[in-house]
Amino acid sequence: MKNIIRNNNRDMIRRAAAALLAAALACTSLAACANNNAPLSRDGKVKQLAEAVCPAKEYKNEDEKWEAELQERHDIDADLCEKLAYFAYDTASPLLREEVGNTVYSPLSLYYALSLAAAGAEGETQAQILSLLRMNDAGELSDRAGKQFKVFYRDEDSYKFQMANSVWFDRSLSIKDAYLRTAADDLYADIFCGEMNTENMKDAMEEWVRDHTGGLIRPSVETNDILMHMMNTVYYYAEWIDQFPKEAVKEDGFHLTDGSLVKCDFMNRVSSGTFFRREGCLMASLGTKSGQVQFVLPDEGVDVRELLESPEKLRRVLETDDTTGLYGEITWKVPKFSYGSKFELNQMLADLGMEKAFGPDAEFTAMTDDPVWIDSAVQMAHIGINEDGVEAAAYTDLGYAGAGMPQDKAEMILDRPFLFVIRDQYCGYAPIFIGVCENPSEGD
Repeated sequence: MKNIIRNNNRDMIRRAAAALLAAALACTSLAACANNNAPLSRDGKVKQLAEAVCPAKEYKNEDEKWEAELQERHDIDADLCEKLAYFAYDTASPLLREEVGNTVYSPLSLYYALSLAAAGAEGETQAQILSLLRMNDAGELSDRAGKQFKVFYRDEDSYKFQMANSVWFDRSLSIKDAYLRTAADDLYADIFCGEMNTENMKDAMEEWVRDHTGGLIRPSVETNDILMHMMNTVYYYAEWIDQFPKEAVKEDGFHLTDGSLVKCDFMNRVSSGTFFRREGCLMASLGTKSGQVQFVLPDEGVDVRELLESPEKLRRVLETDDTTGLYGEITWKVPKFSYGSKFELNQMLADLGMEKAFGPDAEFTAMTDDPVWIDSAVQMAHIGINEDGVEAAAYTDLGYAGAGMPQDKAEMILDRPFLFVIRDQYCGYAPIFIGVCENPSEGD
């Protein structure tokens, strides 16, 4: 999400701060977490003032690892994860329901980006951000978000879930020490200082994002008339518990919304599991080494966007419990797909009550005494699903200016537009990504 903060008076532009809060979840390869200083040695013009120490986990043996992970599951902040889930539904519904074509969005990315913004805000501006995040206190938010950050951090061959934050500011800008301490100590942010309106700083920031998203996200960071950026990246990769057999991948037809047919590769298998019949749709999940991917297939004649018509309906469709599911044989036919999305988030955030952050009367005074506000909010995201597992990436940029007897059968024949959700156990199964696949043959 890129937010550029500008001053209305051109003579004061160099005193305005621009905050870019970027969040990315990627799944193909994992870059080192805030330990790569390579982009910072550009003639000494970009200096790293603080380096976050990522909560990497090392174990002596499998028993120690099992006990540690059991404790970490116990340490999951269930209340915060529930707030993340509500935030996902509150934002995904208005953001995705009017879109056309393939879309993917990361509510987790946006939530952590706004957490960085909340830490720098005061007054009504802060209150509006906290209300959207369903929190009452910015200090509590930073503390709890940081602790949850440590819980879900993983770096294994079959499962990676990592986040990195950074704050970049021009050396002419005065950023308050209290804010930088909160960003570094509570939210694991690297702190950088240099000349913002230069190719050196631009290249360093863009390389930092690429390095922390496995190269999936390649942004063009705006530096003109911007004195500050806040960035967050999240990297995610998970293999299926039961991978699809490669020999069972077959080309077949996918029915588009307009009634036409396109060809694409489908992954096929039959398994036993729980599925749910919802209002106008069928929902079932495929397990990953860290959680699950939910697939929601609308009934014939039901537009997939109808499932997104309100946060309440989206929650009813996606939330499950043990009493309403049916256990039985599930025939899976899932298209392979890989694509990206880009969203303008200003209007959605303002409509959800965060309007003061986008005006010249915004109060980001916990971060700087210069008059600053959010000028633009953008998210770029990427999703890929194949026989091995799932990969996803998102870049958020705020620029300041058990088995039972079979009961039924289900056919998850995803040969028409469908909804999907990626959830992770160490994030309390709150949605990490929500998206719509309308045409699996389009993408990268």
